[in-house]
Amino acid sequence: MAGTRRLLCTFAALALVFTTGACTGEKETADPGFAGHWTSDQWGEHYIVVENSTVKIIYTHDDGRAMGTLHGATFTGWWTESPSRRPAADAGDVELTVTRTDAQRTIDGKWRYGTSGTARENWDLVWVDAVIPPDIAARFNDAAMFIQHP
Repeated sequence: MAGTRRLLCTFAALALVFTTGACTGEKETADPGFAGHWTSDQWGEHYIVVENSTVKIIYTHDDGRAMGTLHGATFTGWWTESPSRRPAADAGDVELTVTRTDAQRTIDGKWRYGTSGTARENWDLVWVDAVIPPDIAARFNDAAMFIQHP
């Protein structure tokens, strides 16, 4: 019995090591709950993908995009919208933080036009589900639409 328990513990420990990437050299995905479908009264439907510490967002308001990095539960990046995708009218800084209260997952966000000035604190999202429709998922492959912070 003790030998079986030891064997099971060994397998469990190995599984933990491999799933965290310690033996494979892969980076652990640090997604605290961003990836998926979100909605906002202000900015429409949002679809978010997380690849290691890089986050990409597609949202419906003015054909919006955002791209940046993830640090813990906070995304910091650059948003762009049609028609120009340039500051100061159609691009700027954004910071989004995932919060969980009871059973509800939300994102509390702030943004601004360009890189200076006061941040507006009304980029708020509510979790919908983990589904990203195939037509939206295909749009994440268009690298030209995701502009990094200048």
